[in-house]
Amino acid sequence: MSASNRRRATARTKAVKERDAKGGPAGRALAGNRVADLRKQLQLRQKDFARLLPISVRSLATLEQGGLPTSVVSRRLTELTRLTNALSKVVESDSLGDWLQTPNSAFDGLMPIEVIDRGESDRLWGMIYGFRSGDDS
Repeated sequence: MSASNRRRATARTKAVKERDAKGGPAGRALAGNRVADLRKQLQLRQKDFARLLPISVRSLATLEQGGLPTSVVSRRLTELTRLTNALSKVVESDSLGDWLQTPNSAFDGLMPIEVIDRGESDRLWGMIYGFRSGDDS
C-alpha cells in the first residue's frame, strides 16, 4: 500500500470513529426517540409528519428507528421543535394535534399544518407573538 493510500485509509478510519462517537448506537437511538417524541407531541400520523419534513414515510420510520437525518432534515426538525415548544405555551398540549388539523380563519381558512407545509411558519410565529404580547391585531 502506498503512503498516499495509507493516509486516505487513516483519514477514512478517523472519520468513521468520529461519526460513531457522535452518533453511535446510543446517539442514534436518542435521535430516533427525539423524532418520535416530537411527532407524538404534535399528535400527527407518520404520513402527516413526514410531509412537514419533507421526507417519505419510510425515511421517517428509519429516523424514528435511530437513522441519522440529513442536514436539511435536521434543520427542519430543529425548526419544528422550536415551533412546537412555542405553540405549547399558547395551545393546550392535549389539543395541539386537533388545533393543527382544524381550518383556522387567522390563516385564511387553512389548517395550521398546511401553513407549515407551505413554508409559511412565520404566520404561526406572528400568531404566537400576538398571544404572548397581548397584541390581538
